Amino acid sequence: MNGQGVEKDATHGVSLLRQLITEVNTQMTDHRMRGCLVANCHASRAVCYETGNGVEADTVQAALFCRRAAEAGSQQAIDNLPIIRQCDFCGSTPARQLCTRCRKVRYCGAGCQRAHWSRATDPHKGPCKEHCRRAAEASQQEAGGASTSTQ
Repeated sequence: MNGQGVEKDATHGVSLLRQLITEVNTQMTDHRMRGCLVANCHASRAVCYETGNGVEADTVQAALFCRRAAEAGSQQAIDNLPIIRQCDFCGSTPARQLCTRCRKVRYCGAGCQRAHWSRATDPHKGPCKEHCRRAAEASQQEAGGASTSTQ
């Protein structure tokens, strides 16, 4: 992730975290050590999604991995969970509602979502439409690839 001893590659680092979680869960017999490693991997992935380091920034995924890390016993994740679940518009907690269109940002209510959509500085409208466009293209490519592979 940080390039210690190798070239820095955050995207590959996130991929390695994913692989490590799978291997630890399937191969490690020491339950206490396994729980600690899994908690640290989930906490690291939460930070990656929160900051956009190696992956597209996504507060929903950040909260998911932070919750998993907290459930596995990471005190840092337990402390950070309320921060990650803040409303992306006003900053209040808890923010339980996702953007109804892209589902990538959190809001404490419909009012904050409406206000964030057309805010004068850094409105959510542009990034939301772009994410939905890319998701639709990816979905079409997957559907096109699936139909050509079956022919």
